Amino acid sequence: MKVMVVGAGRVGVQISNFLSAEDNDVIVLEKDPAQVKKVAEMVDALVLQGDGASPADLDKAGIRSCDLLIAVTSIDEVNIIACLTAQKAGVKLKIARLRRYEFSNPDSLLQREDLGIDLIIHPELETARELVWLIKRSAATDVIEFENGRVQLVGVRLDSNSPIINKTLQQVDEENADILFRVVAIYRGNRTIVPTGKSVINRGDQLFFITQTELVPRLLEIVGKSEEKLEHIMILGGGKVGRLVAAELERDKDVHIKIIESSREKSGKIAETLQRTLLIIGDGTDLDLLASEGIMDMDGYIAVTDDEETNIISCLVAKHLGVRRSLALVNRSDYLPIMNSIGVDAAVDKQMITANAIMRFIRRGNIVSLATLRGIDAEVLRIEISQESRVAGKPVRALNLSKDATIGIISRNGDVIVPVGDTILMPRDALIVFTLPSAVARVEKVFSDR
Repeated sequence: MKVMVVGAGRVGVQISNFLSAEDNDVIVLEKDPAQVKKVAEMVDALVLQGDGASPADLDKAGIRSCDLLIAVTSIDEVNIIACLTAQKAGVKLKIARLRRYEFSNPDSLLQREDLGIDLIIHPELETARELVWLIKRSAATDVIEFENGRVQLVGVRLDSNSPIINKTLQQVDEENADILFRVVAIYRGNRTIVPTGKSVINRGDQLFFITQTELVPRLLEIVGKSEEKLEHIMILGGGKVGRLVAAELERDKDVHIKIIESSREKSGKIAETLQRTLLIIGDGTDLDLLASEGIMDMDGYIAVTDDEETNIISCLVAKHLGVRRSLALVNRSDYLPIMNSIGVDAAVDKQMITANAIMRFIRRGNIVSLATLRGIDAEVLRIEISQESRVAGKPVRALNLSKDATIGIISRNGDVIVPVGDTILMPRDALIVFTLPSAVARVEKVFSDR
């Protein structure tokens, strides 16, 4: 597949690396010459200088021969023009990152189709959704939904008193035989492990398990995590992400929300768009203000300002003052692995979330990349078994998968199956596969058609 990525920021670089690693022909178009030089050393792709809003530059870069365009510059108008040009050039699939929501509004004069866009990704909306999932799933460090919400991949960092420490995964499975789940990864130190039944769980491990959504609370109990509902939430930052998080939390009548915002302009937008959220105008780093507004009575604290240092430090202050759950928005993915160890319960990176949202819609034959996990070296794939697949009718044990890949669940006719060695793969099965990047090519080969 030939792909053009317009915009060589963090999202563009991550997507380009992902696609080029899968033997796609990738072209990156970037306007800033300094960034072109820098990115050329970071990605295995052809990096060209050019303006994504210039049809001539797009044509010169080879847009007519591309199968996919991904426009992820920081300017909506550039991304829109790139998609319009790609549509005119006959590109099959066009994806754009847009910050304005009006083009997703069914009442808008201009619709997505009018702009030549097949998929719109709204970074702030995707980020807000992730933060809401994490605040609702209060014991988790990561939550990713699959199969229309029927299945979840949940990350949890084990406390020192977890009852499953020093047990093998096989022991945990045998002791809870009535629960269908699979531990697909262990993050230990700085290493990602795809475990087997003989793997022993250590203190400080971060486990990633996949199961049916309704079973998640029970599994959290098994690993020693309590799933308490958080009813009093304080949000630092009233920008787009903060407002979207508050709007989603307002749907639950039992949740009480406060937003702290220092900007009068943003405060006006909060007052216009939110119904049950209490607005506090002031400096969210002011300890006296936080104390006077009852931070010690809060169950959850979400810091989503534009300054990641402020977000991290204020979350640490909130935890120090007794808030049970703190979430921070960060701009550097290399911060993510250390968040829990310094005292922040979970952190999200808007750029990585945006890249994941885009990659969920990029197909490689019968394989769809669902997500990469924050801060660890892993990828989640959804693989559909076709009638022509070489694995159709074979048991799982016959696949000879790499030791760095494992099948988490199988979705079959609306049912969720946790496979064992004797499980037979059937046409139309949908598999959720967890794999290290080094094993992706092997996984693709195993599940390719005849």
